Amino acid sequence: MEFIPEELLRIARICYQCGECTGSCPLRRVSKFNPRDILYELATRGIDDDIMRWRWQCLICENCYNVCPQGVDFPSLIMELRSNEHEPVSEDLVAHRVLSQIAYFMTRFDKGVPVDFKGETDDNSEYGYFPGCLDYLDLFMDVGVNFHEIGDYALMLLNRIGIKPKLLDLKCCGHDVLFQGNLKVFQQLVSYNERKIKELGIKKLIVSCAEGYLMFRRYYKLEGVEVIHIAELLSERLHFPDAERVHNHAIKVAYHDPCALKRYKLYEEPRKAIKNSGAKLVELAHTRDSALCCGVSGMMNCNDTTKALRVLRLGEAEAKDVDILITTCPKCLSHFNCLKQEQGSESNYKFEIMDLVVFLGRLARRELTEADKNRR
Repeated sequence: MEFIPEELLRIARICYQCGECTGSCPLRRVSKFNPRDILYELATRGIDDDIMRWRWQCLICENCYNVCPQGVDFPSLIMELRSNEHEPVSEDLVAHRVLSQIAYFMTRFDKGVPVDFKGETDDNSEYGYFPGCLDYLDLFMDVGVNFHEIGDYALMLLNRIGIKPKLLDLKCCGHDVLFQGNLKVFQQLVSYNERKIKELGIKKLIVSCAEGYLMFRRYYKLEGVEVIHIAELLSERLHFPDAERVHNHAIKVAYHDPCALKRYKLYEEPRKAIKNSGAKLVELAHTRDSALCCGVSGMMNCNDTTKALRVLRLGEAEAKDVDILITTCPKCLSHFNCLKQEQGSESNYKFEIMDLVVFLGRLARRELTEADKNRR
């Protein structure tokens, strides 16, 4: 039996085998993945080959943590098992290795992400906007999505509510390399970004990416810096005239909760921003704490199992007859649209899938969506 860190044993031994975790697990719907069994095996037999294999399948979606009556932090346990102490993920398990390689190369050069976005900025502002790796997604993910426009619309909407932020060309937040167990590269990225944020005098760090929000809030030490998801600002400050709200009510939308926002329960702000636009918001069968994952955690697994999860999720949107499915995670956006583009899929999924700021930005500019054009 491999040596088990005391913290892993402590987490595993809290579990009293009620099975709530397994019942809430999206992956369990399409595979034999079983959080309860993993906890039992770890507590009674230690780290074995089965546990080491299953650690890479977990989605870190937080559903199990949200329902556990004992507060067992299974996602943190899995993250510990993935750390370099137990050897990082092998290349054949990584679905999109190129993004992890970009993060690695960023540690070798004193340069951050591209920030060529349209809008008014202020280098003296206490607000900083970090777009994340949007332009890299544009380069390497041909799924019919213009990721760059997320940054353009984010800046446009921030300007509309009176904020001219400093554009931050930080390095990758490190989400994927951390979830893949590469702590060395992750710490290098964190060290650079923490120092840069401090040097720039940023007091309010705005992000539009769900994963960026999770990383900066949970895994960074940003003393005196408030991490804000753009939905929090837009839900309070972005307003539409009554005439536009009436017009927008013809648009029926649903919101997909990204896993990365579950740890901090950021559920209501995106919904409030949508409702404030006048659009008709309907709820999917699984929402908030129980929302189904898109299946691509840390860009590691892209296979029939994860595809089955996306089919389930898009099926929920289809059942509600929505015009648009909205999310706040570029990864969810890319993989849902990837499935939608597959041969034979497009006829099944008539709705559009887009980012929250793109949806609100198009409405603010009076640019009708394809769904709205078709209704006319």
